[in-house]
Amino acid sequence: MISTVFLLVSLALFSLQFFIDKRGNDFFNPKNMFQLYFITQLPLILFLATNFNIPSFVELSIITSNEIILNLSLLFLCGYLSYLFGYYVMRNFSPPNIVIGRSRWNKKRANIICLFFFAGGYLAFIYLLAINGGYETFILERESWRAGGMIGQGWLIFPATTMLAITSVGYIVVNKERFRKKFGFIPLLALVIVAIFPALSMGFRGMMLLPVLQILFIYNLKVKEIKIRKILPILVGMILMFTGYGIYRESIYLMEGNFSFSTMYDFVIDRPEFLFSIFLRSKGADIVSVIVQQINVFDDYMFFWPALFEALTIPIPSALWGGKPEALSILFSKLFFGLGGGVSPTIIGEMYWHGGVPGVFVGLFIMGFISSQFVNASLKYKNNDSVCLLLASLFPSLIMMAEAVQGYVNGIVLIYLSSTVLSILFSGSRITFKK
Repeated sequence: MISTVFLLVSLALFSLQFFIDKRGNDFFNPKNMFQLYFITQLPLILFLATNFNIPSFVELSIITSNEIILNLSLLFLCGYLSYLFGYYVMRNFSPPNIVIGRSRWNKKRANIICLFFFAGGYLAFIYLLAINGGYETFILERESWRAGGMIGQGWLIFPATTMLAITSVGYIVVNKERFRKKFGFIPLLALVIVAIFPALSMGFRGMMLLPVLQILFIYNLKVKEIKIRKILPILVGMILMFTGYGIYRESIYLMEGNFSFSTMYDFVIDRPEFLFSIFLRSKGADIVSVIVQQINVFDDYMFFWPALFEALTIPIPSALWGGKPEALSILFSKLFFGLGGGVSPTIIGEMYWHGGVPGVFVGLFIMGFISSQFVNASLKYKNNDSVCLLLASLFPSLIMMAEAVQGYVNGIVLIYLSSTVLSILFSGSRITFKK
């Protein structure tokens, strides 16, 4: 009953904003998508776990005490309200321009540089395949590679995934007229395929989804406004595609080298919990419950400094820094679940790990404030090419932080550095020497 009420309260809060926020129905406002992901991971998972007999949860079940459910509900609600307060309290603040690069790019120069980075990304991907046994071997052993074999190969993964996506955004900015033509959807579709193919081959569902969101964001901002009714079929199709891909990844070992829809179907029927975990990606409420149960004393908190240190040192490759500290995402998985990675703490769980209930208040407030400034910057700097590149590159990270903060903060550091380099190159500044 408690989890049901809290889920309804969360949905009511989300719906209420459409009446008080004139920009509330904007699909490309990160506030809206963040909240949907937040509600899915926390209130919805709490409701499902405590009302239905779903396997694979660690702490939550239909016999979980009302006290635990109430404490989690209040923790989630406090974080949610803090996020909304952070968003609205300084909504009219005018954000400064923190981007290096001209407001208008040199189109010819930018196109040549885009071609260079597209080629560089695919060369990095080809080399990644070569050092891992070639494409066929890589595909067969991809799950083992993802489980630990990719350590130290980030310098190849980044240009073949994130950098390709950023370059695709830059290409749309300088060639927006091309995408406004009658059949402009054809080059747009081709660009999406170019941006996500390496990530698709690596099995990174997130790295496939995020470029699509970045490209749709910049298309909506610079090319043509996208109506929600037109985007919904695409989103539904993406959800079905990623869910199907997740089922394929889980069931491939049963196929004996031959693709089979019937094998995938039988796998889902026999193990419905996999479909649940694939579709919702993170059992957020259950993970937070584990964190709260295990953190008992003041000394268990991380106090944010390790996160800041990791974000500032993330550009340094581990190959150059042999003693580089262990990533907090790996430390978290080991500490709370005895695993080497792969567990997303959610923003509530991660902030609680850093500072308990006060950490949740502070972390969610800051996240809400950043989201409001993102929206303001989108309106204020819409005609600034360099700012738009950064905004589009950051857009998915502000949504996905509902699942995990540290990994996306690290990504933002790399994204800012990369987009700054591209903006400077695209700007076409020339140094002249006086005689």
